[in-house]
Amino acid sequence: MLLEELLRCQIQEWYPAFRRHSIPTVIIPLPAAFLRYLAGQEAYPDPDAGSGADEEPLPFLLPAITSGRQPFAPIHAHHPDPDSLLNSELFFGSSTEDVYDPDADHPHRPEFPELEAAVDAAIAELGGAALPKLNWSAPKDATFMSADGTTRCTCFAEVAMLLRASDCVAHDLASARQSCEDFVRPEGARRNARKVSASAEEAATSNVNVIGGSSSTGEAPSDVEDQTNAVDCDAEDAQEEESNGDAWVDDGFQYYLALRKWYPGLRPESEFRCFVRDRKLVAVSQRDASAYYPSLPGWSSEVQPKIEVFFEEVIEPQFGSNNYTFDVYVTTDGRVKLIDFNPWGGYTLPLLFTWEELEEEGREHELEFRMVMQQGAVRPGLMTAVPYDMLDWGEGSGWDVLLKKADEELDRQMNSLDGAS
Repeated sequence: MLLEELLRCQIQEWYPAFRRHSIPTVIIPLPAAFLRYLAGQEAYPDPDAGSGADEEPLPFLLPAITSGRQPFAPIHAHHPDPDSLLNSELFFGSSTEDVYDPDADHPHRPEFPELEAAVDAAIAELGGAALPKLNWSAPKDATFMSADGTTRCTCFAEVAMLLRASDCVAHDLASARQSCEDFVRPEGARRNARKVSASAEEAATSNVNVIGGSSSTGEAPSDVEDQTNAVDCDAEDAQEEESNGDAWVDDGFQYYLALRKWYPGLRPESEFRCFVRDRKLVAVSQRDASAYYPSLPGWSSEVQPKIEVFFEEVIEPQFGSNNYTFDVYVTTDGRVKLIDFNPWGGYTLPLLFTWEELEEEGREHELEFRMVMQQGAVRPGLMTAVPYDMLDWGEGSGWDVLLKKADEELDRQMNSLDGAS
């Protein structure tokens, strides 16, 4: 895979040209401090400190939130019973004075007020909920962190939580460009990213690049929920890279946060991955290869010609690469919406194909459409669902520590209620 092919698949590169045919999206440039945070480094390092090679890894901390919009329901002493909790405005209360935050005074906890304001404003512009992704990948492998098991975000705190927990986002930062055969790291790039002055930080975050949004001229699909695709690194490979010590290096490359409008009512059988080789559409795969959808085999005869026409009239004339993949969603009324582009090979998942099959000579003469034809033919999921620590219940495990802390917090709340009464 060549670097120019990978760069062409960045959402901020292709979205302006295909905006009318895609999902409303707001794109925001990310400051270096936030990238350091995502990479598990000090967001604002001390310029007088050493290299820090022997320092302990930073703990998983959410940024300090200035808006009060927390990713989890805060603890309110004046809502002691479950019914009151469910009926209260837990997530978006106007006051945070009664919210217990155990990390409030942690010395390594960063804050990004300008970025937080830009993200919250963009989410509001998109209707109140959005899917986040970086230049290439979305944090679908981190949905175990969210309350509803999806990538749906309603505030900056939820966006930061998913991005920080995602191996696929870590892959975007540390390995995406480096995996290209012609990648050469710029001279002077260092693993300890340069310190960004307050004025530079402000300039980076205030210059929000909004190139899409609710005012998009393209009609949004009525039954799309853009949450299933935008993650195309192999999670297992990403985890292996992280364990091998690959880390983000600040070489001046600009990363972006793309917030994509969230649509309820997803029909996963309506999404497809299309493979283009030598500028010919050679294969189409059911996007969710881990499930059998009884309606899909009969519907595919209607879907295939629509995808072919969409490729010939919209994609092929405007996209510059010879070899690539693109994902589409076909609505119930027959419209085709572009979801994403991904490079050919590399970390892009071939789904119901293999890359060896797709690269066979002569395949470009006939389009092959693959789907799961029966229940027993589904392939296992290609993404890990939860970290191993969440499956380990032994003494000293993550769950053991969590449950002990939960007991301590329950005791604290009960004592607080007793004192108040």
